Amino acid sequence: MIIDWRCMAKLKSIAKLVDEAAVLMQKLVRMKAANDDGYVTCVTCGVVKHWKEMQGAHFISRRWTATKILEENIHPCCPCCNGPLRGNLQNYTLYMIDTYGREFVDELLLLKHDSRKYYRNEVEEIKKELRGQIAELEKEIA
Repeated sequence: MIIDWRCMAKLKSIAKLVDEAAVLMQKLVRMKAANDDGYVTCVTCGVVKHWKEMQGAHFISRRWTATKILEENIHPCCPCCNGPLRGNLQNYTLYMIDTYGREFVDELLLLKHDSRKYYRNEVEEIKKELRGQIAELEKEIA
């Protein structure tokens, strides 16, 4: 049997799938935080904008795989705080402590060093679930 490898679809890397899941989680977080009119508040500066104009900011940087798609690590943030202010980390830290408590924030800071490995089927299932949740919210939010 001869296989023509040019016709075989190349599988995405697991890292690429995790990146895609992170983008979906960021969208979901912004949508969940939105009011009925679709507006959300930046967790670091308090500015209010439509969820589509906001970003999903990671408290622990996206470069850490263990916390990359953890919902409690991602919150709505305006482009200014998440961009030029590099996450407005001092205010973000205060928000995290007020929301989750100091112990959780300390655990999150330790968790980032875990060598978390994802499996292809696991990430595909996460993406499927996130897409379903997003579809449900799209029906509710203006």
